[in-house]
Amino acid sequence: MTEEEKDRLDGLFEGFNGQWDTAEPALGHHNRFMDRLDGKKKKKFGFMGIAASVAAVVIMMIGFVTVYNNGMENGLAANKLSPKNREAQQYFTMVINKELAKVQKENSPETKTLVHDALQRMDELDKDYARLEDELMKKGENKKIIHAMITNLQTRISFLEDVLTQIENIKKIKNNYHENNS
Repeated sequence: MTEEEKDRLDGLFEGFNGQWDTAEPALGHHNRFMDRLDGKKKKKFGFMGIAASVAAVVIMMIGFVTVYNNGMENGLAANKLSPKNREAQQYFTMVINKELAKVQKENSPETKTLVHDALQRMDELDKDYARLEDELMKKGENKKIIHAMITNLQTRISFLEDVLTQIENIKKIKNNYHENNS
């Protein structure tokens, strides 16, 4: 990645300032988290646990259906793109779907909130992209729209990579904690 691309991505993420969930956890959060890691607190897996699991599966399925449907809808807008731009869009979409699948695969009790928030953010970016596709359908291919579409796709990839890095950090912390307390 060139310096110009990095600067552009940094600029994009600066534009998201104030949109990230940076709220302080509730008092005692750390202790409850550590108790769960220690296994001191056994979680009951009754009806609510099953309902939560079913809800998580439904959310993931909606995500897959959304990605699939957007792929189908992208075909209409893609017809308005030049072959070069269509190829770039297909490449980005393939990378995004691959990274999104990785994020969804990492859904666990420790990463549940992070994955949920990431899926919501991806949904927002997807809606923005759909608006750009509508504009492309109305106005035809022009540099501003194409640039905005590519920027959206690059932002999604960078965002998913950041989420996967955060997930890996959570796993490392969990593993280090277990190693130190074994």
